[in-house]
Order: sequence, then structure tokens, then C-alpha cells
Amino acid sequence: MVAKFDYTNIVLAVPHAVGEPLDYDWREDAKVAASARRWTDWHTDKLFSIEGDRISVVKGRLSRFDCDDERLEDEADRICRYAIEGGICQREIGARQWNARLAEWFRYRAELMSAAARGEMPLIIDCHSFPSDLAPDVDICIGFNEDGSKPSEEVLNCVSRYFEAVGYKVTYNNPYSNAIAPVGYRGNSLMIEVNKRCYLDADEVNIGEGFAMLHKTLVSLYEALLGRRNWQYV
Repeated sequence: MVAKFDYTNIVLAVPHAVGEPLDYDWREDAKVAASARRWTDWHTDKLFSIEGDRISVVKGRLSRFDCDDERLEDEADRICRYAIEGGICQREIGARQWNARLAEWFRYRAELMSAAARGEMPLIIDCHSFPSDLAPDVDICIGFNEDGSKPSEEVLNCVSRYFEAVGYKVTYNNPYSNAIAPVGYRGNSLMIEVNKRCYLDADEVNIGEGFAMLHKTLVSLYEALLGRRNWQYV
């Protein structure tokens, strides 16, 4: 397949790589600690990131259990009160803590918008991972919104086939769907969810043997999306 796309710039959004909450001010600390271990996107800041021309990286600075940067504008209550198995975790935080964590949520979105504005045709890549038992038959999940931020079918097909050519099993919007697109954003947005077994050890916390190959695949994918190489795969 020969195709070339000319996104002017790519913004890598990495919201959930921080594993340790600021404090365990929850009513069920052990349950929260276990959930943080399972649901943190371990090392995605290293896996997806690259320093390069026309590529920006915006990272969440707090654990998703302190401030979930992915929550939507109408989910303010859940930004600072995370849902785990069995319901919403209740926590005791004061107004100052609450406001500081909301400010971090706004900071993350402002940086996304600022980075996207560096080009006329930006692409946000929403960078995540998921526990292997959640979707054992899926290696890569590609997510998108059904609105103006959705990449073209040609782009989606090329990205999917790019991963498949390397040997990964790919799905659309399964086990997760959609991709971050802040209010006012004018560009495309694409989520890439990676099965943790593809780059982590069996504990699904520490970096494993598959990390290097997946990182190389992602870097060459960025180059293709920026039009700096044809879709010849890695």
C-alpha cells in the first residue's frame, strides 16, 4: 500500500502514566492501591513519546486517581473522585485540594490546545494501555469519535494495517472507544490503546521484551502520518 498523509503536527496525549497517587485519603486504601496498579498506563510516557520536529508530548502530571485528565467537561465530579470496581471511591479532600486538581485538568487541556495550534492540520494521538485480561485477543485498539475529529477512513485503514503488518491484532473502539478532543479543537483525534502484555512483563507493571519493537513501530507510524515516509511498514 502506498499512501501519504500530511498532518502538519502530532500531539501525543499521555494522561495516565503516573502510578502513585498523591495521598491515600480514601476510605478503602488497599482497594485503591490495587486499582492504581491495575489501571495505571505504566510507562506509556516512554513507550509513545519521542523528541522530534513537529511532534509534541503533553503528559498528565498526577495519577488518574487524583486527577483524571480524560474526563469530559460535564464530568467535573469524577475528575477528582475516581470510579473503581464496585462504585465511586469516596475521599475526603478540602476545597483547596479539589480546586488544585481541577486546575491540573484545565492545564492539561490548555497544553493540548497550545501544542495543536502549532500547525494547521494537527493530529492528537491519545496514548493508553489496558490490562491483558480485559481483551485477551486484542493487541491494539484504535479509538475515534463519531464527529468532526474522526480521521478519514483511509487514515484509519492505513493505521490498522500498519500494526497488522508487524503482527499485532487490531480492533476499532474495542475494548475502549473515542479519543480526546478538547472543546474548540479543530483537527483529527485518534486513540491508540495497547494491550499491556505487548510491552510489559508478566506483572504488567515493568517494561518487558516487547517494548522496543512496539516503540519502534509507533515512531515510524508518526513519521508516516506526518508524510515523511510512505506506508511501507517497519
